[in-house]
Amino acid sequence: MDILMGVGRAGLKSGGKPDLLVLLLPQTCVASFLFTKNHFKSASVLYSQRVFKGKVRAMVINSGNANCGVGKDGLTHAELMAKRVAERLEIEEDEVLVFSTGVIGKPMPIGDVLNAIDSACGLLEPLDLKRASEVVSTTDSFPKYDFVKKGRLEVFGFAKGAGMIHPNMGTMLAFVFTNADLREDVIERLHRDINERTFNSISVDGCMSTNDSFGLISLGLLKEDLQMVSEAVEEVSLSLAKKIVQDGEGATRVIKVHVKNASIQLKARLIAQAVAVSNLVKTAVFGKDPNWGRIVAAAGSTPFPIDQFKLKVYMGNHLLYDGRVHPKAIESAKKYLEESQEVEITLDLMEGKESWTYYSSDLTYDYIRINAEYTT
Repeated sequence: MDILMGVGRAGLKSGGKPDLLVLLLPQTCVASFLFTKNHFKSASVLYSQRVFKGKVRAMVINSGNANCGVGKDGLTHAELMAKRVAERLEIEEDEVLVFSTGVIGKPMPIGDVLNAIDSACGLLEPLDLKRASEVVSTTDSFPKYDFVKKGRLEVFGFAKGAGMIHPNMGTMLAFVFTNADLREDVIERLHRDINERTFNSISVDGCMSTNDSFGLISLGLLKEDLQMVSEAVEEVSLSLAKKIVQDGEGATRVIKVHVKNASIQLKARLIAQAVAVSNLVKTAVFGKDPNWGRIVAAAGSTPFPIDQFKLKVYMGNHLLYDGRVHPKAIESAKKYLEESQEVEITLDLMEGKESWTYYSSDLTYDYIRINAEYTT
């Protein structure tokens, strides 16, 4: 049994590009969805949050218009989109979820969108992950998708996102599917746990979107070891999350910040995040400057104290600081920055056993240009 997809054009994106995607699952499926924590949510998010009750049969996703900041018309339009999909596919309306991404504050041309839904529902074909990612993309420069197979277990998904990316779901959409049979309580717990280590541990620009959504859908076809399922779902989710960082608007490098040997996990996480989102660290990486001073300044900015005489700071394998400075290592680290597309920064707190990894991208001139020219 295949997941089916249909594609439509509503004129939401320039050049007449496809901008509407309908997904039809083979049956009503157990699922878990996480949505942005931004208090100014898209009407599509508000609608989907309201109707989702642990199961889903179909989804409609439009790109080029966020359906956000347009008053109560946004909710009406989301309802109309779900209703039209349900009518065309002859399924229950409350099992259709709606997702939008694009420009905020722009009225949705609902007539054109409904016509695009008709076209999409009229020509369904097996899910093409690459094509699906392309349809829902906005400022993305490449499609984001992945597929993992371990024996009979399959986990696959697609995503979009390049800017307005920051934890608490960040503009980002991601949909991951597995043929494993998961109960509602299990899939929700697994989903939240994996989300914290993947999509909630990335940042491009520190800006939380109004539309972020991440869905995990169980197709219910296979009984499998939960640990194996968890590992495969995390593998696909992390792959998609890293692709979003890699495609960060204007980015030239991925930054991986790893904090280890912390006393508690929360401390490791907050320090990793502080370093990863620091504009001074991000611009230093872009400038190929192994500026460890910016790293330790960011690390020391959280509510948790650090012992600066025990702390060790590495860039790649190069020890820059361990209570004293290592000038030769700094020169080696500069060459490492010049040659690496993924820059790893490690902070060893030397106090416990907990760790956390956080991903971001460098901050470049092009990021400013793209967002100065793009209407948000």
